[in-house]
Amino acid sequence: MTLGPDTFAASAGLIAFSGAMIWAGIGDVRTFLITNKLNMLIAAGFLVFALPMGLGLSDLAAHIGIGLLTTLIALAMFLVGVYGGGDAKLTGAAALWLGPTAMMPFILYTAIAGGALVIALILGRQLARHFGLPKNPRWARRLLRKSGAVPYGVALGIGAILATPYALWFPNF
Repeated sequence: MTLGPDTFAASAGLIAFSGAMIWAGIGDVRTFLITNKLNMLIAAGFLVFALPMGLGLSDLAAHIGIGLLTTLIALAMFLVGVYGGGDAKLTGAAALWLGPTAMMPFILYTAIAGGALVIALILGRQLARHFGLPKNPRWARRLLRKSGAVPYGVALGIGAILATPYALWFPNF
């Protein structure tokens, strides 16, 4: 195991990023909302950790470029109605952290997690239709009643966390 500022900063960044993505997923399940404040915090967190994690200026530029490109693509998906606004911003913030080396795994893992999430929601909503909605917790009642909405922040969080080992800054233990 290598010890030093790069390893410590990368480990701290991994914890911060993973925690924020988990928080986004939980919030999305409970409220169908990923706040702008959380998305900005995730993006700003990368800028705080980037240089201490050992990213050079060219790597930093690549991360920023892929983050901007991904945000534009996700916002276009939002504008045509296939993606939520919070999901679009979270996708861009996650891409900023992951950079170009982890984008393909991020897309793959997010798609798989999203598919599993949709299947689970379909089954859960069919069961709720047959047996009735739960009285508590209220968020579960709302989740199972809402026929069209999918808290895709869950899939984005899972995809991002699973893709982190492909990021340049991932700690080398």
